[in-house]
Amino acid sequence: MIDFLAKLLGYVMRGCSWLTGNSYVPALLLFALAMQLLLCPFGIKQQKNMVKQASLRPKEMAIRNKYKGRTDQVTMKKLQNEIMELYQREGYSQFAGCLPMLLQLIIIFPLYQVVIRPLEFVGGLSETVCNELTAYVQSLGVTVSGNAAQVQLASWLAKGNAVVATEGVISQASVDAINGMTNIPIVSLFGVDLGVTPWEAMRMPGIWWLAIIPVLNLGLMYVSQFLSKKLSYQNPQAEQMNNSSMKIMMYVLPLMTMFITFGFAAAIGIYWIFRTLLSMLQQFIFAKAMPYPTFTEEDYKKAEREMKGTRKNKKSSAEYVVQPGEYRSLHHDD
Repeated sequence: MIDFLAKLLGYVMRGCSWLTGNSYVPALLLFALAMQLLLCPFGIKQQKNMVKQASLRPKEMAIRNKYKGRTDQVTMKKLQNEIMELYQREGYSQFAGCLPMLLQLIIIFPLYQVVIRPLEFVGGLSETVCNELTAYVQSLGVTVSGNAAQVQLASWLAKGNAVVATEGVISQASVDAINGMTNIPIVSLFGVDLGVTPWEAMRMPGIWWLAIIPVLNLGLMYVSQFLSKKLSYQNPQAEQMNNSSMKIMMYVLPLMTMFITFGFAAAIGIYWIFRTLLSMLQQFIFAKAMPYPTFTEEDYKKAEREMKGTRKNKKSSAEYVVQPGEYRSLHHDD
């Protein structure tokens, strides 16, 4: 399924490359924009779902205030049951936002394959030809390895390096396919080869500045998380709990991303920068177009009165009748 979706997205990437004259960096920007627009309906669905949840905040806080200061297991279960009843009564589903997130995750994997395999999805070469080309280049003493291999190979071919058939390494059919390419991606920026990893660039004079790319990714991820926290609805339960795992994700994940980016071709890091910037822009636009409701102190008091009235009606309609000879514990009433 991932290969099938990757082929479909590959046609988009090929069109972006054609529009930019096979220049890989502008093509990545167009491709990132196209993918952001493709995933936009899922983002709209998520935003509407969060706005719906935010509209229930006064009533949810009224329920939480009812059990404030009590943390035993029985009370917590009652609290969760009442909140779920509120959601059901108001037509809000906690799982409505899960499907868009799942669909986005499904698309991310093939999308990533399109970015790191330009010779297949832009150049039109088969996986077999690409593998033979990798072995051929390595036999010449050129280092091509890891997830950045195809980006490096595209840069190598764009420089006009000739490929000849070699027995046991690359066949004549593969050479013909490579020489027949008319859309070899030009993986460079300001004349600098973006097939080089930032780790390698740090040891090379003149292109050390490629090491700035992972650092930019780190900074933008922190800004993106700050913006997301500011513009997204914060559930009362998350506000009251000291969720250490979320804090770890917030601070550690960007650091891990920066470390990983150092080992990928610089072009991949640039693509992640484009995606992060476009995601932040989308969040800002959605927050302005579909803002969360704001509430006054009177709104919260009104919600508490409404919730008390609901509980009284529920209690009177479900009044328990003690049968003759039956003992009913006051503990259970509580």
